[in-house]
Amino acid sequence: MTHSLEVPDYIDRMDKAIAANRGATEAVKRGRAKVAALAPAPHEKTDPLVALGQWFVTDKQVETMKATRMIWRDIIALSHLSVWSAPGNGGKTSLAKFAAGELAPEFTVLFFQEDASAGDLPALHAHATEHGYRMLNSTLAGSSPDDQIRALRALTRDGAKLDGFVMFFDTLKKYTDLMSKGGARSFFQLMRGLTQRGATVILLGHTNKHKGVDGKLIFEGVGDVRNDVDELIYIEATEKDPAAIVTLTMKPDKVRCAVKQATFTLDTLSMEIRALDHVVDVGALVAAKRRLQEDEPLIWHFSEALAKGGLKHTELIERVVAASDLPRKRVNAVFDRYCSEDVCDVSALWIETRMRVNNTRHISLKPRGVR
Repeated sequence: MTHSLEVPDYIDRMDKAIAANRGATEAVKRGRAKVAALAPAPHEKTDPLVALGQWFVTDKQVETMKATRMIWRDIIALSHLSVWSAPGNGGKTSLAKFAAGELAPEFTVLFFQEDASAGDLPALHAHATEHGYRMLNSTLAGSSPDDQIRALRALTRDGAKLDGFVMFFDTLKKYTDLMSKGGARSFFQLMRGLTQRGATVILLGHTNKHKGVDGKLIFEGVGDVRNDVDELIYIEATEKDPAAIVTLTMKPDKVRCAVKQATFTLDTLSMEIRALDHVVDVGALVAAKRRLQEDEPLIWHFSEALAKGGLKHTELIERVVAASDLPRKRVNAVFDRYCSEDVCDVSALWIETRMRVNNTRHISLKPRGVR
């Protein structure tokens, strides 16, 4: 009987087969070990500290936030992506121009202006020229915002170094459909790509026409937008005062560094911005004014009742309830809102004095001319 293989060859092939099988077995063991290492231990599935641990704030995270370089008034952080959101004509362009002018001496500032009318562009260009930053507009170049987007994509794709660049985009609506998750996601990925190349990006956006149930501004667009940026800052504005001055407060809603509130005034005649050294709660002022308008009918009844002189508190309330035909609870609420023992209380309309006899509450109109 003959064999096709000599004995030495046969033994050699058997050794190789055994070695290969052993190698496969070891590979399977290593794979199983790797999967086991990645899988949570049985107790981790029910341990709240382990399950929620990924969201614990760490010392390193806080130190990173503190160490982030703020490049403009504790509002703009270097290489961050921010959205400034306000109602239409809410002052966002004026604030962005002001910031661009102050940043221009240190940075290369590009202001993508796609929201201005032809009548506004000359003044905007003059401001940019005077303060040393560059304004970009696609219409005047015979192109479109899409062409600008393609150019920016090429910069990120080609690895352009954008350190020292600050880019303002006015407004978001001109560059993407904020109601489309797909379109918004692609645009914000591009903006994030610019920051990864070193640029600092500020996007100007709009809020919804109507505020939330809590009276706060709401960003216009899909909810994902808030998650795609480092900072979302709302701009709250008062109405013009008699001197045509509007007060603007920048109020951070979402932050990834130590951004602070800041207040500015805007002269709507000269369009000049001035930074204040203190923060004004514009939201509270607007709410107080709205409440005052709602309370005006009852305020008139109180003023009529006190026109001929002060009254005891109980008598005043009875008169106003009878005259207004409104619930006592509503009348008392309005009284408490505008009554004070301090004649210098700016919100007071009526002054309460405690009489020595029986500790009676005596109410009178606030003296004219007292602020």
